[in-house]
Amino acid sequence: MVKYKITKGLITQKLDEKTVVFDGEKSILYTLNRTATDIFKLLKKGLEKKEIIEKMVKKYKIKPERIEKDVNELISDLKQKKILKFASRQPKK
Repeated sequence: MVKYKITKGLITQKLDEKTVVFDGEKSILYTLNRTATDIFKLLKKGLEKKEIIEKMVKKYKIKPERIEKDVNELISDLKQKKILKFASRQPKK
């Protein structure tokens, strides 16, 4: 079970159907399109990748393989830009 979290200190703002992420330390602005915004919102809620794919398939009525590719690409891109990181795993009780 892999969960992600958004890096602290970033400023996010939803503008129409897009989301803007500002990294003040690096003075860099990232803009996410509508689909990426929906995925980003689900990541912020702490959903796992599998749950995100299921929700996106229902919303957009697209094949799971296509959504999974988009989700994987966005997660990879956000991790590379240090916007997203793995959440610390909670020990099982």
